[in-house]
Formats: sequence, C-alpha cells, structure tokens
Amino acid sequence: MFYARINKIKVFNNREGFLGLFNRAELRIYSYATPVGADLRVSPPTLSDLMALPDDASRKQRLLDAVLSEADSFAQSYSIDIDGVRDNQTLLFGETGLLLYRSDAIPDALRLQLWVIESDEDVRRWALDADKIMDSDAFKGLVAAATAALAVTNPILTASIGVGGVLVNLLRGKLREKKDDLVGYWLCDLNRAEHYPHGTRDRQDVSDTTGNIQVDYTLFGYDKEME
Repeated sequence: MFYARINKIKVFNNREGFLGLFNRAELRIYSYATPVGADLRVSPPTLSDLMALPDDASRKQRLLDAVLSEADSFAQSYSIDIDGVRDNQTLLFGETGLLLYRSDAIPDALRLQLWVIESDEDVRRWALDADKIMDSDAFKGLVAAATAALAVTNPILTASIGVGGVLVNLLRGKLREKKDDLVGYWLCDLNRAEHYPHGTRDRQDVSDTTGNIQVDYTLFGYDKEME
C-alpha cells in the first residue's frame, strides 16, 4: 500500500488585482502524479535516452511527444476549486489531505505536480497542437538544452523538467489571453532509493518553481510482504 498526498498549500500572492478587503481570488488547483516502475507508466525521456536516437530530427520529435504526453496528463488531472483566497493564506485539506496518488505497490520513482490557477475556467483541455509547441520559445530552449547536454559524458540531467516548463509557459500565455494568472506550479521528482527507501517521506514548506506557493506533502507506504 502506498499513497502521496498534499497536506497544505500556502499562497503568498493570489494574483487578484484588487486591494484591501476585496483582495480575494477564486483559485483552481490541478494535481496529479506519474509513477515510474517496471509495470508502471514511464515518465518523459531522459537525456541518456535521447543519446541513442540517430539525429536531431528524431530527438526533436521525441521531445515533442513528451510535451504532448505531459499535456495529456494535465488534461486528466484532478481539480478542486477554492473561493475567497487571500494573500498569505494557508489552504488546508483536512486529516486525509489532498490525495495525489494511491497504489498497492510502492513505485520505484514518482513525479508529483501541482498547478494553482487564478481562474474560474477549466483550462485542462485548451487547444494545443504540435505546431504551436514547436514554434514556442520554451520548446526551442528545451531542444537547445537537450542538444547541448548530449556532449556531456554520462549525462544524468533529465529532460522531463524542461518538458514541464514548456507546458507551463504555454499555459501562462493562454491565461494571459483571458486575463487570468498562474499562481503557482510545483514539480517534485522523487526516486525510492534516494528519497523514500522505506516508503515514507514528509516535507514542509517546499517552495514551487514560481516562489509564490509553499507545499507540505507526505508519502507513506509499505510492501505487502511486510504486512
């Protein structure tokens, strides 16, 4: 048995334009987890995977496929709406927390993602085509970074963080069109050997990529043979 949950989220700036007593925002939270293991879904490719591909075109296509896969995961994410959120407010989710992932087995690795958006519209299924991705500055930067990393001996950096960054940048552009904003984006890549060898982990006040939210999260699990 294994589960990963968010215990609380602190929001420093709700991105609402009004001041004083009227500075309250409606936030929508999207959350999901991607397990990695022998019998589980594999996360976006690592740079070492890219090294095995024969040319730049095939590596570019591999990165594009990873971004589209990430967009599909976001489209299937769980969402929750919270009204009246003020600046510097802590959002609590009760004794059970906000469940991101649950399984019978402890995964070899786990990627946790959390999006906090100041919007009353569901943006999970906004139009996103391959041409728009490839034309974006974020994707061009990802391709350049991945290409440069191929020159490194035994690269250990993964392209997955860059893949998530492309999606974040595209989503920010969509939100700006509708005068909404990305309040926070939290990404956490964990592997069992390094981060939860015994199936448990508990962390508080973990900053997101924007510096605007902090997250408390818990992992808990045990192998069936230990029951």
